[in-house]
Amino acid sequence: MIIAWILSIIFSFSALIFYLERMNALELIHLNTQAQTQEQFIQAEQIILACQSDLLLGAHLDHPDCDFDSPEKHHWLISNLNKPQIEVLVFFDSELDAVTRLNWRQVFD
Repeated sequence: MIIAWILSIIFSFSALIFYLERMNALELIHLNTQAQTQEQFIQAEQIILACQSDLLLGAHLDHPDCDFDSPEKHHWLISNLNKPQIEVLVFFDSELDAVTRLNWRQVFD
């Protein structure tokens, strides 16, 4: 009876160690995925900022990384073409030569 009790304790500890190793691996995957996603969003935001500056310079028609659409007068909808895709609505004031961001959203397929 004592041998069965000792074996059950050993089995319980080995199961606990396996569970802790698995949780540690999942936490490392989570942190790595979060860091990669943050880097991708930073790159997408840099592309959008470059597109906004191209809109100021008037070179927005030939930008390979962005899509420009004008739903209203002086309003531009700018979106990058890579994943994660961000879409920004800006107001372009040609008299002051300024772009004001009105809102943004992430585009999901």
